[in-house]
Amino acid sequence: MIRMTLKLFAILLVLIGALAIATLTVVDRNHYEKRPFYREMDLRLDSLAEAFALQPNQDSLHIGWSRVNITPTEKVPLAGYGARDPKEMTGIHDSSFVRTVVFQKGSQKVAVVTADLLIIHPELSRAVWRGLPAGWSSDQIYFTASHTHSGQGGWAPGTVGRLFAGDFDASRVDFLTSKILQSIQEASDALEPGEIAVGELAVDDLVKNRLAKDKGIEDPWMKVIQLRKGVAKGFLVFYSAHATCFGSDFNQLSGDFPARFNLLMEADSAITFSAYGASAVGSMGPDVPGAHPAGNVEKIAEELRQQAVLFSLLGAGHRQVSALTSFRLSVPLPDPAFKISKHLALRPYLFKWAFGNYPHYVSVMVLGETLLIGMPCDFSGELAVPLYEKARALGYQLVITSFNGDYAGYVIKDEWYDLPKYEARTMSWYGPYAGQYFTEIINRIISTIDENNQTNTPDR
Repeated sequence: MIRMTLKLFAILLVLIGALAIATLTVVDRNHYEKRPFYREMDLRLDSLAEAFALQPNQDSLHIGWSRVNITPTEKVPLAGYGARDPKEMTGIHDSSFVRTVVFQKGSQKVAVVTADLLIIHPELSRAVWRGLPAGWSSDQIYFTASHTHSGQGGWAPGTVGRLFAGDFDASRVDFLTSKILQSIQEASDALEPGEIAVGELAVDDLVKNRLAKDKGIEDPWMKVIQLRKGVAKGFLVFYSAHATCFGSDFNQLSGDFPARFNLLMEADSAITFSAYGASAVGSMGPDVPGAHPAGNVEKIAEELRQQAVLFSLLGAGHRQVSALTSFRLSVPLPDPAFKISKHLALRPYLFKWAFGNYPHYVSVMVLGETLLIGMPCDFSGELAVPLYEKARALGYQLVITSFNGDYAGYVIKDEWYDLPKYEARTMSWYGPYAGQYFTEIINRIISTIDENNQTNTPDR
């Protein structure tokens, strides 16, 4: 009997060991520069530097904008919190929209598309690309999102998609695709000669470092692109605080403070249009002490509105947009590692089964002296701040946005990779040097644009 028990125990241990070997791997801590994917990226960046040229464009700037309602007509799951249970919405707190701004100079054009959604999921971005009308290419669509955690879901297949966005429903992707395409068309139809003013304001009292707290820094920069065509005035605004005033116990559809900000802006008779996009929201949380979520929404939205109006009243000069271009740069990454402890992670095949397997890229838009770089992730505000400083030193206004139509989890400061916290343990999928890696990519893109910018003035 004892022998049989020992034999069964040994078999059990072998089965457990085999299961562990089949499902778990050790977190790869080799520096990214030593790994094959970096050599591939290095060659791509070198090729970009050799081929890229930003030439002056003498055509006048035309601007068009649109706002299309995407509020669901039936109850759908909400996206944002894995802990939200049930996921299904119980009502509508405020309506949802997709907002698009089209910029055009001669044959060059770009559409900046932002929506009251958690992210722009790869299933949605690919569907939009497939549906683009003649005259548009996928490189000309610059995606971002408000990152509301109480927006509609159902657009993400797979186990991870179900956890954060509810059960997948292909009709939700179809619905959102049609609305985004409608918004691009309506903005294109509204094109008129226009001009822009671009700047930034430090709004440091509304954001905190929710990951590293006092050991880290915050990204306080509210980026503003003021649009004008004729007597009509519009705004594109980007900020770093997570749109999480409403928590996981909230089951109504809402765009959180970004949607309220847009509503307050457009209630001003002097403002025709407002659109909000998430900037470097990784590790950045809203800093509001109030216990009432709706009050916190109002506080952030109202202060951001005041700052945008202040920017307008300060009379920032409208900029001559000497060039307009956009492109996407494919980004190779290591195998994903979904960590279950400091040193162990699920094997990549399990991650791809649960989340999906999509190629990754960085989006780039050049609007005169304004650079927009769209990241495939919750990109950390801590990483963005020094990049903004570099761009300023070169004479550019840099806007880093998250959720560009791809998703690679969180990219945080490497120093925090081993913290036993959500952003670091659960959502940092691409190794302990992802922060350095993506920072190098952005740095080299900025340098490439500057070194090959034929519109540069001698005093830059």
